Amino acid sequence: NELGFQDIDQPVTMEERLELAGRCRSELGVERTIVVDRMDNAVREAYGRLPNSAYIIKPGGEIVMKEPWARADGWPAILDEILGGE
Repeated sequence: NELGFQDIDQPVTMEERLELAGRCRSELGVERTIVVDRMDNAVREAYGRLPNSAYIIKPGGEIVMKEPWARADGWPAILDEILGGE
């Protein structure tokens, strides 16, 4: 299941960013919480300034996966494997 997110321009508003997160959630069928960085990219800055990164972070803050170039189509399986029924 290859998602067509490669041709999307960088969001310039928080609303656009949230819309993309919603699209990702919908197209992937993800039911877990998706956290979206603020427009100042404070989280990206704190975790290494990668241009299109994604992280899976357990409750409590443990980073269990860091993907330097996000490929969202693999996340559901990764989440199930890492987090199981949590």
